[in-house]
Amino acid sequence: MNVRGALAERLRRLRVSQGLNQTELGELTGIPYQVISRIEHGHQSIYVERLAELATKLNVSADYLMGLADDPTPPRKRPRGRTTTVLR
Repeated sequence: MNVRGALAERLRRLRVSQGLNQTELGELTGIPYQVISRIEHGHQSIYVERLAELATKLNVSADYLMGLADDPTPPRKRPRGRTTTVLR
């Protein structure tokens, strides 16, 4: 699955699981509900600032939203330890 498809699926699943409709998520994040709808349907890309806002408000990592990680835990809540950053 591509990043846009993963984002669409995970965003919708998280929104519904937290009992929010698109309008409520829009009000919470400052993102118009029409944009959230287009993102959830895979019809629109997203600015990194909006991705960060969605991840913060939904309490997940941006990597999880994009389908790049299976662990939804935000970085600030992960246990501290040695980490390695790999740039590709």
